Amino acid sequence: MRESRKTNFEKKFLLAEAILVFGALIYLFFAMAPNAISPVSGQTIFEPDFVFEIENGQEILISSTIDFANPIVLKEGSELDLLPGTYYWKVKNWLMESEIKTFTIQSNVALNLVEGEEKNILENAGNVDVNVAEKKGGITTNIELEQGKSVEVGKGDVDYEGRQNE
Repeated sequence: MRESRKTNFEKKFLLAEAILVFGALIYLFFAMAPNAISPVSGQTIFEPDFVFEIENGQEILISSTIDFANPIVLKEGSELDLLPGTYYWKVKNWLMESEIKTFTIQSNVALNLVEGEEKNILENAGNVDVNVAEKKGGITTNIELEQGKSVEVGKGDVDYEGRQNE
């Protein structure tokens, strides 16, 4: 008749198996954690076209407040135009969220002048609304030009100067 008690070796073997399985589960749990790669925390972004880089996540949450009260949710293939300012972001998967990171979008005032046959076109190529001063023959005309908009302007000896709307 065999005794139902486990030997000391069998007990140690079962304990080692339990530790191995538990350790593997902990490793998988942390290996599957979402990771917010880029933009790195504290980065200042000067170009309006930038890309978020993430690992193990399905959504990117962006907010102007650290408590994410009204977050913007991005999924794969989403596009977004953000105004200049500081933002908080994190990555989320079905189980967890990454650490919170920050980035700042810098104001960028830029004007493009596209010369045409009869009229020129002045484009706001920056990421903020601008006031443009058109100086021609001693006369200054002010033009408000919203982000991404353009306006027809005259030809000839004309100077343009833009500054961010306050």
